[in-house]
Amino acid sequence: MCCKRCGSQEVKGFQGELGIHHPGWEGLNKPLVWAFPELMVCQVCGFTEFELPAKQLAELTIGNSFAQSKASAWVA
Repeated sequence: MCCKRCGSQEVKGFQGELGIHHPGWEGLNKPLVWAFPELMVCQVCGFTEFELPAKQLAELTIGNSFAQSKASAWVA
């Protein structure tokens, strides 16, 4: 695999842990979306690619109703 930014062949895979915040002030009232994707990092320029699993992508695109239901399940 080569880097899409600089063309280097020095791309290495790492395990990632991401807490994705919703944008803006209203994002402060929404829970983080946690994802643990494989990160492909260029060792030359630092460009990084990853793919979000379907579950986390749905939490970001559909809204946080799924995340809120998970959070309320922990409170109960």
